[in-house]
Amino acid sequence: MKYDCDIIQDLLPLYQDKICSGRSREIVEEHISECTICRNIAEHMGDSTVEEKLIKEKDSVVQKYQKRVNRKATTIGTAMAGILMIPVLVCLICNLAVGHALDWFFIVLTAMLLVASFIVVPFIVGTRRLMWVIVTSTESLVLLLLTCCIYTHGDWFFVASSGSILGISVIFAPFVIVPLSRETRLGRHSVALTVLWDTIWLYLLLIACGLFIHGGVVYWYMAVTISTYCVALVWIYVFVISYGKGNGQIKAGILVAISGIWIGVANDVMNFFLSPVGADDGHGLAGLDLSSGFHVDDIAVLNANLLFVIIVVSVCIGGIMILNGLTKEKTKHEKE
Repeated sequence: MKYDCDIIQDLLPLYQDKICSGRSREIVEEHISECTICRNIAEHMGDSTVEEKLIKEKDSVVQKYQKRVNRKATTIGTAMAGILMIPVLVCLICNLAVGHALDWFFIVLTAMLLVASFIVVPFIVGTRRLMWVIVTSTESLVLLLLTCCIYTHGDWFFVASSGSILGISVIFAPFVIVPLSRETRLGRHSVALTVLWDTIWLYLLLIACGLFIHGGVVYWYMAVTISTYCVALVWIYVFVISYGKGNGQIKAGILVAISGIWIGVANDVMNFFLSPVGADDGHGLAGLDLSSGFHVDDIAVLNANLLFVIIVVSVCIGGIMILNGLTKEKTKHEKE
């Protein structure tokens, strides 16, 4: 044998994968035709059953370990749930002992459910712990608000619950909607779905507040117009970022320009919509007078001049960013 077994064995993986040179293949074949040890190694390397067996053993070990961890987590969660039941039972006994109906017992019960959603649910559920904590804690909070509202004979439940759900959704809705949408064909629309969910709860909160204060025409007109104008800008951001074409700099430039214009004309738009109900303040671009500068003697002129500067600066910065982004895309296409 011309070559040492160590050298041939180093070449065997390349030989099996058929990625070695022709000369190396000839050397390996010549060697294994004479060397029983290297030939046996080559035959076992080509046998996929060994690899499959190792994979099955690995999966079996992982599954056993995961089951053991899940059992321990379930045991801990059950123990914590049992501990949380102690104040519930004590409250039930005391509530019955003093001859009251089960009123504040339900407050304690729903409060313990809220606590359990944070310290019990993570141990009981196997996957998506954060999502389940968000969902269960929100449901428990709503139940707690309902119980307190019934106990106090209040009429504030819909205002409190819709406001709470909106506040939670603004921060935590992406942690629930994005993972779920990625498992379906709606994955690329996860941002839009999240904003849609927040938008729905915003308008539900406006409706709840209007009903709670018995708002008249002025309330509904102002609430819908102002909220819609603000929400529209958020949706423009969603469509430009999620569905717009071009690189990040082009999109950022578009959003900077739109935001500046949106802020600059906000007073005029609001005055236009709110003038029928006498709620306009008259401070818009109509008072523009750059010759007066930025003195505080006339608030209307000062406000108009500042808004105009915001529009001009935003459009200029946005335009520069768009041109820079277009230049980068052109350079990229030329290189390709």
